[in-house]
Amino acid sequence: MLYWISILAVFLIALVVFRVFVRRDYLQRGSLSLFSSLLEFLIFGIHANLPYLYLSTPWPGLPPLPQNFVQLVSGVVISALGLLATLAIMAYLGFSITVGEQPDHLRQTGPYRWSRNPQLLTYGALLLGCVVLYPSWQAAAWFALYSAIAHIMVLTEEEHLGDLFGESYQSYCRQVPRYIRFSRGKSILTEGSEE
Repeated sequence: MLYWISILAVFLIALVVFRVFVRRDYLQRGSLSLFSSLLEFLIFGIHANLPYLYLSTPWPGLPPLPQNFVQLVSGVVISALGLLATLAIMAYLGFSITVGEQPDHLRQTGPYRWSRNPQLLTYGALLLGCVVLYPSWQAAAWFALYSAIAHIMVLTEEEHLGDLFGESYQSYCRQVPRYIRFSRGKSILTEGSEE
């Protein structure tokens, strides 16, 4: 029961952080304050540690790996690809601290040619691999919570980028899916596109 209450509490806190504090910073400052950046970091840090409320393994350990070979390989491969892709995107962006900086241009190259949110997508793949390794209702809820938090974050950022870059951002949104394109003409969650 504590786990489900925690899931709901983290979701509600994330909703307030992104739709109130982060949004306010974007509207008033045009960029994130150190406070909002720390709140974002805190939300994702709390999310990453939620499984320890239901795992029998003490923090920061991991439960035993599954005995099923296909499950083991699938989970490890999905997580590893997600981690490598996330690190590659971070390297592409540069590892500098950008708290309080306002972007001077709209990123549309590299991984941003295929997805408007590649970091969130690839980190989600890493988490999905964990769900494959340790399947349960709690793990599925944990992944769903990440997806919901990431989506709230994306909606808040999209509003800011639309204000900041205007028509060039709208054009970019029509060309590149919010998350992923499954075929040449179809994409998932590409609100505002004319595909």
